[in-house]
Amino acid sequence: MSKIKLIIVSILFIQVGILKAQTLSVGPVVGVNFSTFSGPTNTKFLPGVALGAFANYSVNEHVGIGAKFIYSQLGTDYKNVDYINRLHYLQMPITAIYYFGEVGDKFRPKIFGGPYIGTLLGATLKEGVKITEANGGPVYKKLDVGALVGVGFNYRIQDRTWLNLDAGFSQGFADVNESPTASFKNQSFGLNVGVSFPIK
Repeated sequence: MSKIKLIIVSILFIQVGILKAQTLSVGPVVGVNFSTFSGPTNTKFLPGVALGAFANYSVNEHVGIGAKFIYSQLGTDYKNVDYINRLHYLQMPITAIYYFGEVGDKFRPKIFGGPYIGTLLGATLKEGVKITEANGGPVYKKLDVGALVGVGFNYRIQDRTWLNLDAGFSQGFADVNESPTASFKNQSFGLNVGVSFPIK
């Protein structure tokens, strides 16, 4: 019986430790993307903005889950011509995060990766003119899915408030071109900065 009590007490202590380690934080994020289409050979990277909000859930001192809700400008620039296609997306990436170092450290490097889903809000040319087919139909598909990987660090500003810096690469898996004659897949490098505030 004493062994059973000891096991129960040990489990309770473990559970309490896990609950203490689990924290939820949220905050704003802003950044820049350098995007293009993988597929065409006459394209080059197009800069764009990214802004939104994020939430991080820390399972323990080294493992976390991150989610972002971001307005993101993707698309492509073209070589040798003054012409761009800018795609405006609402994206939601979900990532697994591994934090290096210890909980008490002020500077914590990290790596992350996971899937994302995006819905197209619109597509415009350089002058902001909406891109449509001659018949008024869409040129690009509404849905985009892909994956992203990256590295970064968290820097503690004050107790449980962190500056977050992420650098990542994302690759779309879906053909976003409505035309069957060519396949366009989103591809981008991004740099994001955010500040996280504790909820729990």
